[in-house]
Amino acid sequence: MLSWRRVGLHSILLFCLAVVLAGCGEASGSVWTSYEGAVNEKSFPVPKVANKSDQSENNSDMDYVRYTLSGINEGMSLPEVYLDEIKSWGWTEKQTKRSSNTSSNLHVFSKEGHIVQLAVHDGSFTLMVPRNEATQTTVKSLGEDD
Repeated sequence: MLSWRRVGLHSILLFCLAVVLAGCGEASGSVWTSYEGAVNEKSFPVPKVANKSDQSENNSDMDYVRYTLSGINEGMSLPEVYLDEIKSWGWTEKQTKRSSNTSSNLHVFSKEGHIVQLAVHDGSFTLMVPRNEATQTTVKSLGEDD
């Protein structure tokens, strides 16, 4: 027979386990459901749970912001739900030419003459926005066929 003390202890442990599992499920599921404008390009969506960890200060050609985001890594592609959100904000992904020194973790998006490059890293991603017209022309050429 089980004693009341043992039943109470098991109940408390199951409750704690349920709370932990529910908390973990919400954290991972909510990453791709709520967005805000990026620091360097307000019209480009970034998950609200991403934390700004670094920003360019003295780069005259490129304005970049690095965001930390657990669960993201170089080996995975961007989640379809995030790509759909980017599209719903009016951005179009450009096809980039892949070479030995161009990683598959780089995505280039355009909207109304603006360019955003998104590079995925382990545990973070970087948004890069060209600051001058010459740099934008160079970035645009990545998506064009020769």
